[in-house]
Amino acid sequence: MHERTVRENPTSVSVKPSMTIVALVAGIAVGTAAPAAASESDYLRLKDSLTFLTTEQLLSEGYRACGAVHSDTRSTDAVNMVMNELGVSVNAALDIIAAAVVDLGC
Repeated sequence: MHERTVRENPTSVSVKPSMTIVALVAGIAVGTAAPAAASESDYLRLKDSLTFLTTEQLLSEGYRACGAVHSDTRSTDAVNMVMNELGVSVNAALDIIAAAVVDLGC
């Protein structure tokens, strides 16, 4: 398989073809409307799997991700932003962004 590296940031992730599918799914989540019952308490269920992050860190990064979504930031840049800010994996960053879109109403 071919590998493509995002070069804007020296700490950026290597994007493999399988990541294209993950990014597409995240992009679909970003493009869909949030449910009327979106809430911070639903979003904070991420703490169940991301126990090392504080409530403040998750909320701050969630709203930051919302800002990135609204400013038409590329999905790879948004993932790198979350990874660099919180020191989390690609999967965790994708979970945070998707949950922010759905549960924080962005």
